[in-house]
Amino acid sequence: MHSIKANLITISIRRCVGFIAAPFILLPFSSAANDSQDIIPEVETITVTAQALKVASPNQETEKTVTIVDRSELEARDIQKVDEAFRYTPSVVSPYGADNDTDWLLVRGFEPSTYLDGNRLYKEGFWGWTAETYGLESIELVKGPNSVLYGEAYPGGVVNLVQKKPTDAPQKSMTFSVGNKDYVNFGIDISDWANEDGSQRYRLVAKVDQKNGELDGTDSQRVYLAPSYSIDVDDATTLTLLASYLKDDGVPQNGFFPLEGTLKALPNGEYISPSTNYGEPNHDQFNKTQVSLGYILKHEVNDTWTLNQNFNYAYSKLYLRSSSAYPDSWLDSDPYSLSQYTLVNDGDAKSFTLDTNGVAEWFQGDFENTLLVGMDAQYHVNDWMGNGTGSWIGTINTLNPAHTGAYTSPADISANMVDNKITKQQLGAYAQMSSIWQQRWIANVGARVDWVDVENRADVSDQVKDTQLSLNTGLMYLSDSGFNPYASYSESFYVISSIDWVTDKLYKPVESNQIELGVKYTPDWMDGYINLAWFDITQENATASAMVDGALATSQTGEKTSTGVEIEAQSQVTDALSLAANYTYSDVRENDKRASLAPRHLASLWASYDFAPQGLGDVVLASGLRYVGESIDASTGDVVPDVVVWDAMAKYRISSQWDLQFNVNNLADEEYVASCDYGICYYGESRSVSATVNYQW
Repeated sequence: MHSIKANLITISIRRCVGFIAAPFILLPFSSAANDSQDIIPEVETITVTAQALKVASPNQETEKTVTIVDRSELEARDIQKVDEAFRYTPSVVSPYGADNDTDWLLVRGFEPSTYLDGNRLYKEGFWGWTAETYGLESIELVKGPNSVLYGEAYPGGVVNLVQKKPTDAPQKSMTFSVGNKDYVNFGIDISDWANEDGSQRYRLVAKVDQKNGELDGTDSQRVYLAPSYSIDVDDATTLTLLASYLKDDGVPQNGFFPLEGTLKALPNGEYISPSTNYGEPNHDQFNKTQVSLGYILKHEVNDTWTLNQNFNYAYSKLYLRSSSAYPDSWLDSDPYSLSQYTLVNDGDAKSFTLDTNGVAEWFQGDFENTLLVGMDAQYHVNDWMGNGTGSWIGTINTLNPAHTGAYTSPADISANMVDNKITKQQLGAYAQMSSIWQQRWIANVGARVDWVDVENRADVSDQVKDTQLSLNTGLMYLSDSGFNPYASYSESFYVISSIDWVTDKLYKPVESNQIELGVKYTPDWMDGYINLAWFDITQENATASAMVDGALATSQTGEKTSTGVEIEAQSQVTDALSLAANYTYSDVRENDKRASLAPRHLASLWASYDFAPQGLGDVVLASGLRYVGESIDASTGDVVPDVVVWDAMAKYRISSQWDLQFNVNNLADEEYVASCDYGICYYGESRSVSATVNYQW
């Protein structure tokens, strides 16, 4: 790209970069200059890198487990929600079945944190960011505790949503889809130059869709718009401006079902239909508006230093009225009558995140060194009116729920409504050093200090101020055969912002650590890789739920652990055939007892065959099998049976510009219970069918 003439924007950015760069440039690195003549030739690497690592590092040379679901895979499997993206990833489950207003993921037995281009997205209770997958270039998953890079984070890992951004080469596409459950979708994606030399580029992604939910009477409609603009300020500096708008409207679905009637038959032998709705579809509402504004600034200071700064402002406004039903007192109740509750949340959440870091790369003798140093700040505030876990509004029949009774004369729940305000602030400083010795040994060590302030104001208020030190380290050996063994250790912490009903205090910070041992193997005899990992995660101050005075309360009871083995392989077997397979064994325990929601065995296989290289036509056929092993309801001891789900895809390239694609998830329409916990069960998603026409120009 050619440089553009300096203007007011350019001058402002340069001044900003100079200010940010000053403390980093002053760091002494005379050895880098002295040894520049001894630069070791870089070995070509065919593996991809993850933006979530903050430093460019090939996955097969990273001493932790990383999964990247790129744009081609998102399209091939017609992935419409983030929790669908990892269906063919080891150690990942979506235990609560289908949901039309949120994503559900457990990674190695724990929830992960979500980020947008490296910026933390707020999630607390019903206040979670909704990602539109059509607006994403890829979805990254770094498994396990990872507080050194991001500060407060859940131990399941980092899910980083990489937004579509302007491309160097112009590209334009449209997509139109229809399917069962009244699914209709239209999207457009345009990336082009904004000036003659291409030093300024823009991209516009837009989408509208609608579909019905899994439960009777539920539906959703979405409008999504995401413009972005990139400026090559000069040969060393690039600024990308990003924005998004999302509007969701519909009737929420609460797939909470009693254990009797799903996992077990009712006394007279009946089972509850998976489409049964215990809510009030004529009155329940889910209205959500999201806006994000941000930028990504990159400046190459010299041959050694690169500076990066990410900023994101996220705003969401939610109105939720959502009804569901549960057995009376949860135990020993009439199985044909359920207590109905309604939940109300009305308010907004705002988040500001800013991350500034510098990356230095230099050679010193036989060592190739990379240093990452940075600071970040986060501010989240959530202000809403709500009624806690819900208000009782009457009873409903288990097999024949009527959706008129309680709302004919709505119960007065005003006494249950409470003003809530949660404020979370974090300031962190971090550093990570990686060295490669003689292109054989990779050693990595990192440390971070965070200052966290969490305050919850409601009918009971409390505040926690905490300072946390997080560490990580790793070691890997690179062999000529592509057989790379490694070991790593990492830590994480997070502060729960809700009040403990038992103590009327905020919870203590939850701390976790992970040990991972493994091998990443990229053999010469195959176009692909085979990875094996053993992990052990320990969480202190873990939370667990129990019945207190007839209500489900969460308290900190001790320790939660997860130990397991993952093996995954991907191979382009021939020009036409590609295969991806994985298997996971894990043992997740709470206070040394097997935990709910966590199957011990997971496995999947995805095969794709392209007939074009064989001269048999422009057709691609693909199919996959997902196996989810038995899990348990730890509160009752009941076993949730295992299941195999079959997915399929067919694609026909009509021309260089047009293609037609068919996707079917759960092809056999397998009816199954995904999981159970505290006597509540969740059905898995039923068959979904879509036909998509894509046009590129």
